[in-house]
Amino acid sequence: MIRPRTFFKPRIIAACLLLAAAAPLAGCSEVQQVEIRPVLEARDRAISHKDIRAYAKLLLPAYRDGDHTKADVVAQMKDLFGRFDALEMHSFDRSIRVLDATHAQCEQSYRLRVRRDHAWRAIVEREQVDLQKTADGWKISAGL
Repeated sequence: MIRPRTFFKPRIIAACLLLAAAAPLAGCSEVQQVEIRPVLEARDRAISHKDIRAYAKLLLPAYRDGDHTKADVVAQMKDLFGRFDALEMHSFDRSIRVLDATHAQCEQSYRLRVRRDHAWRAIVEREQVDLQKTADGWKISAGL
């Protein structure tokens, strides 16, 4: 005699346990995404206000992207600030993937408008930014 309820019951229990175990991770990922968004928005503001100190604070001290260090990226941005009368940075179409408790990746597009000699120019690019959580919060660790 086959007991269908007995046959399916362990599978249902296993599926429920798996969903229950995954639920806190999903919630944690959402919380981390909420923590990451202000960092990315602060980067847009720092660039738009030509605020090199605010920009530098967003980068991980051990920032590394290929041969580029934090000092290299900050120097490049400072040079960019000096070349233009005004800059406007706006990120959009953002997707944040939390990789683990301390690492995340953001893919986003941005529009950078620059003004020089009373003429505005704009570029639109897509980028992938890596982030790492520290004791001071999330910091950009690569990708710029």
